[in-house]
Amino acid sequence: MDCLIKLAAFPGDFVLLMGSISSMKNRETQFDQAIELLKPFTAKNIRRANWYFFSTIFVFWTSVLLSAYFVVFFPLGLLLSIPITTAFMCRSYVIEHDCGHGSFYRTETANFIAGNLMGFGILIPYSLWKYIHHSHHMHVGNLDKRSFNPEIWTMTLDEYRNSAVMKRLAYRFMRSKFTRFTLTPTINLGLMFRLIHPRFNWKANVSVVLHDLLYAFILWKIHAYFSWTNLFIIFYIPLVIFYFVASYTFYAQHQFEDTYWEKEDFWHYQEASFYGATYIAAPKWYCWLTGNVVFHNIHHLMSGIPFYRLEEAKERFGQTLPFRMIPLSEVWKMLSLKVWDENQKKLVPIPRNQK
Repeated sequence: MDCLIKLAAFPGDFVLLMGSISSMKNRETQFDQAIELLKPFTAKNIRRANWYFFSTIFVFWTSVLLSAYFVVFFPLGLLLSIPITTAFMCRSYVIEHDCGHGSFYRTETANFIAGNLMGFGILIPYSLWKYIHHSHHMHVGNLDKRSFNPEIWTMTLDEYRNSAVMKRLAYRFMRSKFTRFTLTPTINLGLMFRLIHPRFNWKANVSVVLHDLLYAFILWKIHAYFSWTNLFIIFYIPLVIFYFVASYTFYAQHQFEDTYWEKEDFWHYQEASFYGATYIAAPKWYCWLTGNVVFHNIHHLMSGIPFYRLEEAKERFGQTLPFRMIPLSEVWKMLSLKVWDENQKKLVPIPRNQK
């Protein structure tokens, strides 16, 4: 009753409230329609899935064996085998990623087996990847859940201004182009998948320990036949190039000017999923290499779509929900955006007077 009296006393507030409720309903309706439009593309083609799985396994490990031969008998051949290994490391990740979403095969067991086999060759334990990636999808764009979202360290502008000098320096270092293209591919990504953490579930931690033990045993055995230098050339060089591509792509997916960040009370899952992810206009070869993950807004809105159906889903989706396409070349400029301005609702560079 008191609420009605207050609204009667301030009719302008009542109009604003009703307008807000109407806007929320329209927003929900638009997202519901978009999701219904995308649902048919979640249907899996098992024949295609099998082809991608077995061909990727075959080409990847064949190229590794060729590199092992070339490094001893024909070093020029590495110019062919290393790029192939790198490309199919990327494709291995694409399949592992889809297995984690349950969008590659129909059963959890089949996805578990395929995901582990794909993740093994790129040093990414499947159960760990599934856990942290699920956490990313569930909390994307939520300012109050950043600790649950294994996303690139992102501070608000006010947080940065109020931070101690050492924390500012650490933040600028971690968000720098130098770190993104040197330490992240060579150290950060490698260490992230080698360490257990109390926040991970038991399956993720067990998978890390088992993989680490298995990798140590394999290295011990292989080192009897190959020097560390040769192993570096055969496997580590393509692995770092793959991690470089992954690092660049990961950054491009959510770190753009008009991305989405909101506090828990105002956070909307579907808005965060769609408007907090990019649609990168990339050449065909890059789409193939990354499994169409450049259509990342559509992937986040409907993560059950297999990678090989994302392009047709994108064509059917069109501008059902309006968004801006970002050229792949613009990602380099996006690297200068470092803090979230809550007033402008934009990711912005660190102001010069705040450095």
